[in-house]
Amino acid sequence: MKNYCALVLTGFILTSNVSANEASTIKKSLELFEKGSYTKVIEGLSSLRETKSIRSTKFYLTALSYNRLQEYDKAIPLFIKAIKAKSGAKDIYYEYGQALYANNDLIKARIAFKKSASMDYKKDSSIYYVAHISQILEENKVAKTYYTQILNSETAEKNLKQIARFQTGEVLLSMARENEDAQRLVKQFVLPQMDKAVEEDSKSSLAKEIGSRKKEIEREFGLDPNILYNGKRISSKRWSLSFNQDFTYDSNISLTNDLPSSAASREESFVLKSRMNTGYDFILKKRFIVNPELGMSVKNHTNRDSDTVKSEDAYDISPTLNMSYEHKAFSNPASLFFNIDYNYNGKYKTALARKAFYSRSTTYTFGEKFKFFTKGDTSLKFKYKDLSSHTTTLFNKTTSFSVDQLYLTSNSTIFMFLLSYDSLDTYNNQKNSTDSTLMRVDYINPNILPKITLHIGASMTFVSYTDANESSIRGTEKTFTPSIKLTKKISNHLKFSVGYNYTKNSSLKADYNYTKHVTSSSIKYSF
Repeated sequence: MKNYCALVLTGFILTSNVSANEASTIKKSLELFEKGSYTKVIEGLSSLRETKSIRSTKFYLTALSYNRLQEYDKAIPLFIKAIKAKSGAKDIYYEYGQALYANNDLIKARIAFKKSASMDYKKDSSIYYVAHISQILEENKVAKTYYTQILNSETAEKNLKQIARFQTGEVLLSMARENEDAQRLVKQFVLPQMDKAVEEDSKSSLAKEIGSRKKEIEREFGLDPNILYNGKRISSKRWSLSFNQDFTYDSNISLTNDLPSSAASREESFVLKSRMNTGYDFILKKRFIVNPELGMSVKNHTNRDSDTVKSEDAYDISPTLNMSYEHKAFSNPASLFFNIDYNYNGKYKTALARKAFYSRSTTYTFGEKFKFFTKGDTSLKFKYKDLSSHTTTLFNKTTSFSVDQLYLTSNSTIFMFLLSYDSLDTYNNQKNSTDSTLMRVDYINPNILPKITLHIGASMTFVSYTDANESSIRGTEKTFTPSIKLTKKISNHLKFSVGYNYTKNSSLKADYNYTKHVTSSSIKYSF
């Protein structure tokens, strides 16, 4: 702007019939203008007589100085005088339009900017002002026409195109509000414009504002992809991928065989377990969530002297399909869910000196999660599990029912209560059929220390044998398991945990009485 003024005014001095004093004053005023001394420019030019030869220049430069001082009410009449005096300044209508726009004289400002565009001075910016003023005046079709000119311009800068694209979306939004089918129009026309505006320059500060504005529009018209039909908010991240590495010391390795009658080995060992889980949420019509998952784990024991302990080396492959129907119950968001879990398990076999097939199972879970109490969710679940193994004596079917309740306190701590009942039918070996009841309580404090979560839990399990002879020998076995875990959030992706579990199992048959201590550490990375 300053270079342009210098060129115009220097040309004026050289070609106009002015006195040496007038030329000196105008030249000095120009130098002051370039230095930003606008008040001195106005004072200096005020002493000049309004002769025909200098009138347009005096009015123009004085008006321009008032513009820079943001005294637009004083600039406007001087721009009018400069225009009437046939000022040759190419930017005069653009500057005049700026003054009128700032003074809220929008109709006249739009006319000035149209004139500026026709004179090819800052054409793209001038057209933008015409479009924006039309938008303010709620002449949406006119505004859209001029914004489109900017978007089609080969000379418009990227930042101007971005804001023009954004404002086009706002214009279309105003037009959509007047239509009965507003939601469809917003989804089909408005939101795509917002996305295209961000794409113009995704790293700009305006891109963040556009993203926030888009979310507001989505919420207003029920189009937020992360808010389901029942009002439940879900994560914007649809996929998940995590790796866990556990390092555990177990003072009494349990010999698991997919039955509740697990025995203790009386052997100790360190245990290394690696796990990987991945999944993806498919959202259908904002009512259904379909989540296929895949989990894989490998477990190895450092005690290689005991074949009994080595036999607990294992791997698992667990594909899962989780499905839910999101609805409302008791005026709150609720989920009706159905899950199918398949598990393939391999264990170390001494005869083969490697891990081989041990068991496979399929579990079907049907349940409902709802908020009956204001302080937390309630879940009811029914499960059916069908397991086959490397030996037919371990084949079994399990029917389960459970209920759990969350309780959220005012200081963000969480209590969890669980009651479950399992009926196990080992139909090829009835002496191992059982009924078991589990009661568990957990306390979670997510901020016991900065970025540290405390998790304390305790469970009691009662196992009774349906076979009369086995029941008389073992009675009702009781297993008490308290635990504690601390989790440190290292970053948004990385967590580290340390924990301790104690287990005490009591039985009428002394061979099944045992205690064990498990200390563990775990690191988890989530992508």
